[in-house]
Parts: sequence; structure tokens; C-alpha cells
Amino acid sequence: EQGCCMGEVNFKNRGELVFETLKREILDLKLKPGCLISESDICERFGVSRTPVRDALRLLQEQGFAETIPYRGTYVTLLSLDNIKQMIYMRVAVETMVLRDFMEIQTPMVMEEIRHAIAVQKALIQTPGFEPEQFYRMDAQMHSLWFTAVKRQKLWDMLQAQQLHYTRFRMLDFITETDFPRIIGEHEQLFELICKKDLSGLEQVLKDHLYYSMKRMRHSIEVDYKDYFEEEPEENRFVI
Repeated sequence: EQGCCMGEVNFKNRGELVFETLKREILDLKLKPGCLISESDICERFGVSRTPVRDALRLLQEQGFAETIPYRGTYVTLLSLDNIKQMIYMRVAVETMVLRDFMEIQTPMVMEEIRHAIAVQKALIQTPGFEPEQFYRMDAQMHSLWFTAVKRQKLWDMLQAQQLHYTRFRMLDFITETDFPRIIGEHEQLFELICKKDLSGLEQVLKDHLYYSMKRMRHSIEVDYKDYFEEEPEENRFVI
């Protein structure tokens, strides 16, 4: 089967095109946790037969993005709050060590890159109708700068690969966030503390920064987006 193209991305076949498109839509929450993925709707949408669609759905299931319930259909998997909490815990631990190393070797060039990344975030939120996923990607790009500077890019890639629960949670965080200036303010705080080489202050601000979404979204998780999450024991549900 001939390759096909979507935008500037080339895919080996139609099955891969369908898979990558649906996966991106799941990660961006355009396909919501728990929603039904209709085989016939996808065939119609992409103008393909059932074979590439079934291949795509099988890949989504293998990677945990979808699950098939016999006699009912294929659904986008729900979010696990326990998995998300453990990912935040791991990210705080790893990023704290990375920033500790970065303070020792920071260069004017990298510091200017961070300053510029924050300036671009400010410009974005002043743009009418900006998309939350744009901010999400800018935020991730800024955090990646200190990982790259200390040659820990592989660690950053591993954190980013935890897509199934953590990436979707971060996207939900940005979609429901209204106070983007607060996030940028925390980024500026991190920048100032790196400049001052204030390690203890930096550790606390980073911890608060990464844990804030869990605290802020408690009501949303329990009420507005309850159907997005797996049922888990109530006791210590929000204790990280």
C-alpha cells in the first residue's frame, strides 16, 4: 500500500495515519476518556476500509489508549489518578536533581533561552483565541531546556513518554485553567531562583508548581470530569 501524507507528516500506510491521528486526538482530549470509538464513523471520516481502521484500533489497544469491551465496542481508556500522582512524584524527584545540576553549569546562552521561552508564553496568552495545547507545548519546551543543558534529554523523553495518563492529565489541567498568568509567574520565580542559585527556594517552588494542578483540579476531578477517571478508593485519593 502506498504511503500517505497528512500536513507535512508522511505515514507508511493508511492504518498508521488513522492510528497517529486518533492517538493525537486522545492526548489532546478531543477524544475524551471513556468515549466510544465508532469503527464505521472512522471509516467514513478517513475514506478507508475497515482493515486499516482495525489495525489502528489494535495499535491503540496495545499501547493502552483504547480498550474493547465485548459486545459493546472500543472505548478510550479512562485516566488513573493513582498513576498520575506517581508520575508527578517521579517528575518532582527527577527535575529537582536536574535543576540542582543545572545551577552549577548554567550559561548566559541557556538562561537567555529560558527568558525568551517565558516571553513567548506571555505573548501567546495575549493572543485572542489561543489554544491551551499551544501553551502546553511551550511549557514543556521551557522545562526541557534545563534537561538538555545537563545532558539529561533521555530522562525528559522518558517523562514525556508517560502519555497515557500524565500527558492527558496535563492537557485537562490546561484546558480547565483560566489563570495562565499565575503559571507564567511561577516560571519567572523559577528563573529568578536559578539566577540566585537558591537551591532550597527552587526545590519548594518547583514542588508547588508541579503539584498545584492536582490541588486546583480536585473539584473538577470529583464533579465536572468524574467520568474521565477510573473509580479508585476515596481514602487518600488526593494525597500525593
